[in-house]
Amino acid sequence: MAATPVDPRRPDPRGTILVTLAWYATAIVAFAAGSALFSGAVAEGCGEECTSDRDRWLLFGLYTLTPALFAALLVSLLLLWLTVRRGRPRSAAAAGTLSALPVLLLITTLTTLVLR
Repeated sequence: MAATPVDPRRPDPRGTILVTLAWYATAIVAFAAGSALFSGAVAEGCGEECTSDRDRWLLFGLYTLTPALFAALLVSLLLLWLTVRRGRPRSAAAAGTLSALPVLLLITTLTTLVLR
């Protein structure tokens, strides 16, 4: 069985997927690094019902950001397919970064909320 020829005008799809996944890995590492910004201390005299800022941050990540990241990944895969299929991207890095726009917007929004 002969291998299908690769169109020289389009970047390798495997490279674009790897670039997109690298942006998602960057978002996950940024979230983990962001947890160091919050205190793990619980207010004194609060009892067992209180949680620390870091605990609330991690719960926010689990219940809100995880589904948002999954939805962004689905949109990114659709954008990746459209970019490679319909457009004429110059490189795998450009196509992968373009398809990772949903996660980049998510990071920007999260950073704005945390740092204000």
